Amino acid sequence: MKRKTGTLIEKDIMRLAKRRAAEEGRPLSDLIQDALVHYLRRVAATPEERKAAYHLFCERPMKRPRDQLRYVLEEDAWDL
Repeated sequence: MKRKTGTLIEKDIMRLAKRRAAEEGRPLSDLIQDALVHYLRRVAATPEERKAAYHLFCERPMKRPRDQLRYVLEEDAWDL
């Protein structure tokens, strides 16, 4: 059973979400629900994984191989 809810979302994020929903030909509410479900189902990184990620990408980012940097830059954050 669906329930109506209210929340504040940044203007630019809402614009992107509306555009994506229109491109996919579905309601904005479905897009937001799918994004939330995807977020809630993902496995949280362990403290060790977070520390390793910090060391890998923050301490010496320019020492990363090109393919790793390209992957991060080309990743579609809105791809569900």
